[in-house]
Amino acid sequence: MREPIRPPLLSRIPGWAWVTVDTAVALLLTASFIGLVASRSVSAPGVLDYAGALATGLPVAVRRLWPRAVFVVVLVGGLGMREFLLPHADALCLPLVLYTLATRERAVLALVAAAGVGVQGVAEVPLTDEVRDRAGLVLAVMAACWAAGTAVRQRRRYTEQLAAQAEERARAETTAERLRIARELHDVIGHGLSTIAVQAGVAGHVGEAAEMSRTLASIEETSRSALRETRRLLGVLREDGAADLAPAPGMADLGALVARTRAAGLAVELDIDGEAEGEMDLTVYRIVQEALTNVLKHAGARRARVRIERRRAELVVEVTDDGTRGQARPYGHGLTGLRERVHLFGGEFEAGARPVRGFRVMARLPL
Repeated sequence: MREPIRPPLLSRIPGWAWVTVDTAVALLLTASFIGLVASRSVSAPGVLDYAGALATGLPVAVRRLWPRAVFVVVLVGGLGMREFLLPHADALCLPLVLYTLATRERAVLALVAAAGVGVQGVAEVPLTDEVRDRAGLVLAVMAACWAAGTAVRQRRRYTEQLAAQAEERARAETTAERLRIARELHDVIGHGLSTIAVQAGVAGHVGEAAEMSRTLASIEETSRSALRETRRLLGVLREDGAADLAPAPGMADLGALVARTRAAGLAVELDIDGEAEGEMDLTVYRIVQEALTNVLKHAGARRARVRIERRRAELVVEVTDDGTRGQARPYGHGLTGLRERVHLFGGEFEAGARPVRGFRVMARLPL
């Protein structure tokens, strides 16, 4: 089982904690700005100065909710304070809101915002060497904040994409597993019930006790075989893994499958010249099982032939019969499931009427 993708540590901090921190920072900055305005000796502070101090500090409390609006308000408020020098506390506010903006907005918008901050840094003071140096430092700080915010935003996007991809893979795996189990159940139950139905129909016309006994014994064996496979499939759904799982059937079990089909009244010839392993072994078994089930249900045939042989780099599975209703034979979910199984191996699947009479199912599985 895959471990779930965990969000970064800061993302796991509850929202109320961030609100508390932002509110405390906003109050601290606002108090610092008001103190700066009140302590100026150049001229008496005006209403615009105090308004700028409030507008620059208080919006920090809601910077995560409306980053764009907060940035604009703080930028305008800073201009109203008339001074923008790094030793002053207001220089701590703009980098913070710029960083927040860069984590939420596109990089182009954040870059324009950073340029606006740089313009503000030199807008209200004479352009001297000292101011030019300070403005360069301001631009460097703002650029660093913008770069950090952009990196955080891209990291968040990357993490979200990973989580979405993991969820999509999990859904695809779940769907594939459901389809696999559905195909298995269809093959197991469909073949078992079809064979039992044919055998039960034959039993109703048997007059001798010995023949009746053999037919009932065949029905019992078919039922037990289908029950074992059904339990095996349902066992994989148990979360505790405590089910006593029988091995999946394969080419080694084709003899028993053919024997049960013969007991149902269909003469079957089996010719095997090749082998398979793993899932392909199970797929070969299911192809033969479904093909013989269709012969019993739809063909009205007397004979069928199963031929499995290796041809160079592929294994060819072919099931033919001498039925008379090949043209009208229905294409159910079973053949669709077989086609899907074969395509999973990159193979080819054909099913259709033979030129003269009967039906043919053929699969080519690359080895």
